[in-house]
Amino acid sequence: MGENMLTHGLASQLLAALYMLKDCMDRCPEKDWNERHNDYPFSQVVFHALFDCDYNLCDNDEELKEQIFHKENRGSFADYGELEEQIPEHLYERDFINRYYDYCREKVVAVIEGKTNADIVIPNSDVRKNMTKLERYVNTIRHTQHHAAQLGLRLQFITEKEMDWISRGYDK
Repeated sequence: MGENMLTHGLASQLLAALYMLKDCMDRCPEKDWNERHNDYPFSQVVFHALFDCDYNLCDNDEELKEQIFHKENRGSFADYGELEEQIPEHLYERDFINRYYDYCREKVVAVIEGKTNADIVIPNSDVRKNMTKLERYVNTIRHTQHHAAQLGLRLQFITEKEMDWISRGYDK
């Protein structure tokens, strides 16, 4: 466990939300991965959730774009339309999404566990105006879980199986 119980708890909860998203990724039938179901294709929703997590663990847009993972996968990030809130058009292969998921999971631990209480309560206007890092991390947990639940319900209709609940990321 990290030395700071607050940041350890935040990291654990974001990891739990990511694990629930991963469960949806793994259970999505191949034929439904890039199919529309009255909204965006599954792969676009997963990418959006992962991108938001990745983005909110950065302090500014340049830090996001300069990451090795982004440079190595420049084609998948295209024109960074997620930063402009453009309607998504790009579809994503499972292999890339799985690698991006692994990257985000490792980044959660590296970024959040290293923070102190003082670090996370200082407002940071580079990414989310008027939010502290604490608020940004909690918002990211909520956003990730929102999309995991959205995809879980979609899968429940397709597979007739409910998603499992994961309480803590470090118990997984």
